[in-house]
Amino acid sequence: MSSFLDPADAVAVGDATIVPDATRPVAAVVTGDDVRWVTWPDAPLPDGAVDDVRVLATTDGAWIVYGSNGDGDDAVSRSAVHVTPTGVTCAVELGDRRPHGADVDGLWIGDPRPASMWDGEDDDVDVDADAGGSDDSDDADADADDPLDGVDPETLPWAPAEPFWPTPEEWAATLETEAAAEHDHDDPELLDDEDDGGPYTWSIGFGDESDGFVPSMEPLADPGPPLPTPATDLVLVRPDGTRATIAVDHLVDGVGREGSVLTVRYAPTGPRRTPDSAGGLDYTYQYREVDVDLSDGLPTTITTDALPARTVDEDEDESSWEAEEARLEAARAPWIGRLDLTGVEGARWPLHDTDDSTKAQAVAALVGVFESLAEPGILWTREHPEPRRAASAYRAVEVVVEGEWPATEVVVSFEHSDVPYLRLRRRYRVFDDAGHVEDWTYVTVYLEEDIATRDIPARDAAVDGVLDI
Repeated sequence: MSSFLDPADAVAVGDATIVPDATRPVAAVVTGDDVRWVTWPDAPLPDGAVDDVRVLATTDGAWIVYGSNGDGDDAVSRSAVHVTPTGVTCAVELGDRRPHGADVDGLWIGDPRPASMWDGEDDDVDVDADAGGSDDSDDADADADDPLDGVDPETLPWAPAEPFWPTPEEWAATLETEAAAEHDHDDPELLDDEDDGGPYTWSIGFGDESDGFVPSMEPLADPGPPLPTPATDLVLVRPDGTRATIAVDHLVDGVGREGSVLTVRYAPTGPRRTPDSAGGLDYTYQYREVDVDLSDGLPTTITTDALPARTVDEDEDESSWEAEEARLEAARAPWIGRLDLTGVEGARWPLHDTDDSTKAQAVAALVGVFESLAEPGILWTREHPEPRRAASAYRAVEVVVEGEWPATEVVVSFEHSDVPYLRLRRRYRVFDDAGHVEDWTYVTVYLEEDIATRDIPARDAAVDGVLDI
């Protein structure tokens, strides 16, 4: 049985093209009709299941950076492998350091903290704390202001509910209207948008104004200026694994290079906060760039405040992201389903030493999340400022476990109020191929977003009334 390489990207180096796999420790080196394989099964992996793989191209090879969120965003872990047409030159652990760019000298990594930590919202935050540190005052304040403190949800009255699905006649008319709209080449009006349905055992939902929710229109006081970001280290990881460190006076966000000029993108302060018309705050990030001449070698320090700086245009940021997504899609396309990994030695990660207790807990945790989908949420409206129970957008939820470790899957199927007269089903891997526990912290949030935005297959893909999404 064939097992084709799943291309993460494609990097041209001279006459060769390096095509690394998206999940396995292998890359194809293609020169004309010749295909050679490079593998790195003994390279270090992040602490936890790999959540993302990023390929950073250079003129002589590619850095493949593996990232894992571990048990959440506060447990980021990364590692990297440098691959050239002749093989792997180094495999290194990066800890929680964030990749900022790569060039002929190596991989640039830096502080993982976002600029938002210095928005000035909480004067008690220790902005010089080590990365990964956190301030618990916000959580404490949230607990103190919890409107459900001391309230037993089982005692709350029910809010009036609409029928879960329209009648067969109403639904047939809706489908007919949508079909007519498609025939006229118009976008069919989606009648399926729904407000939040509690993915957890008890969730709090806020409807929009049409549902009676009243946003606060009281103008906010001037939140004050953002805080300056602190000095951080910018680290160069060379292709042989050695490192050099440059002290920078502000938080670095990106690095690029043209010839001997290194362009450093940085955040001099956190985002600026301004009151909006709805009584909330708009956040505007303020990034700048400076050029550093490397003709005489790497500096030990970069003082951005002493260099001419350019303001980074936010619109350019968005267009650059879109261009990179289009480039990546085009680079991957020619290699999909083309390179057969069957029989390639070293093309699989060795299994992680996961004990039976950890396996059972991981499966039970994910099963428990989905079993709670049909439980009610809690709602406030204009006419009823007191909390009430609201029916879930899910019903008839079934959860089963299939497969042996590490290929164990949790399969959840259900009916949803947004998708009348169909049963939806989705599969989730509990572990990655190496046996690490996958991070599904926000799994029900993403599931709800996919359904609400219609990021699911068309209805006619259903088989016997079940649509795999």
